[in-house]
Amino acid sequence: MKINSNFPRLAIITFYLLVSLFLLPSLALSEESYKSLLEKARNLDKDEFFEDAVKYWQKTLDANPPPDIILYAKLKLTNAYSRLGKLDKTAEMSKALTESNPGHYDSWFHHANALAALQQYSQALEAFKQTVILNPKEGLGRVGLAFAYFGDRKPDSAIEEFKKAMKIFKAKKNISWYRDCRLAINQIKGFARFPPNFADLWLEKNLKRVQDTYLKAVLDLESLLN
Repeated sequence: MKINSNFPRLAIITFYLLVSLFLLPSLALSEESYKSLLEKARNLDKDEFFEDAVKYWQKTLDANPPPDIILYAKLKLTNAYSRLGKLDKTAEMSKALTESNPGHYDSWFHHANALAALQQYSQALEAFKQTVILNPKEGLGRVGLAFAYFGDRKPDSAIEEFKKAMKIFKAKKNISWYRDCRLAINQIKGFARFPPNFADLWLEKNLKRVQDTYLKAVLDLESLLN
């Protein structure tokens, strides 16, 4: 009896066809699932229900979305933890993001903000340095770096970074931050005659302002959803 040499090949093809038929519905369901969870998370985040948003960001991640959505959800989750005051969790997640996405500007800015909020200024200034390297034309990274230098008791380095930031803001005609940098330089010079912790509250408020400005005017994650 003659054996058909094509039989093994036909069997393999048939096997893969059957597997694909089973997988296609589950893949479609998975995509539908993460999109629904993502939309729910975004709405809760927008309305500032951060406790509930955290749950849905995590559910979105558990639904195994595409890489861009994973990065988007993790950045949003990191920010939600920050808004809830869970700074250790914020720093932990943002550090992981810099390790998995070392060339991503927003991952480093999130990490720098978290470290600064924890008053870990020497680490924060290293993170802010990375934002400057990744996007040297964005002055806010240099502002954050300047405040981190001041927190690390290096006022002269802080002043130098503010001057560099002023040049960027002047070129962009950002008068508000240009003036604020000049004011910060004068204030730092004035703090010199006081004890080192005299300006702690001033520093905390300004670092918070850097974070708020970044989230409102610089951060743009929508491109990750396209």
